[in-house]
Amino acid sequence: MTKKKHGKAAAAGEGIADPRPGHWADPLDALQVENLHRITPTLYRSAQPRRANMAALQSLGIHTVVSLRSFNDDRKVFAGSGIRLVRVPINTWSIDDAKVLRALLAIREAEKHGPVLIHCMHGADRTGVVAAVYRMAVQDWDKDSARHEMLRGGYGYHTLWRNIPRYIERLDPVKMRQALAHAPVVPVVS
Repeated sequence: MTKKKHGKAAAAGEGIADPRPGHWADPLDALQVENLHRITPTLYRSAQPRRANMAALQSLGIHTVVSLRSFNDDRKVFAGSGIRLVRVPINTWSIDDAKVLRALLAIREAEKHGPVLIHCMHGADRTGVVAAVYRMAVQDWDKDSARHEMLRGGYGYHTLWRNIPRYIERLDPVKMRQALAHAPVVPVVS
């Protein structure tokens, strides 16, 4: 199948177009980083990176990694890589506006320095929530589109986390956008 890039239609004569909507995050399978996708030109998502992934991440120009993991850090993985680390711990079973806002603020601040990678263990659930809220609060996507990408985008969403779709359902994207716009710049803990 032919892959679409950044929402552009497949070139004429290339055969069958990929059924994946072109506005969803682009899979970057060739780089061999687990569950790696480009959300925007400066924002990526993946599973927990490994030491063997450093060259691939550096080739994307990633300057900062925002980890959403609560019980694991990336210090050993990224030691000596030149990639800055930021932790915004979120427990999958306890997602709320304050935690997601902290993650969005960390992304916003990190993007000032170059491309950013967000991740959790699998790059599916916590990463999916933060990416979906980013889509709504930063990119002005509607809730249904963001939820559909989160659940059906091929990121490996685990259906046992029923609290995640409920959180998205309760979320007020306008309120989150306003909170993000009016939040003071705070030092990010690495």
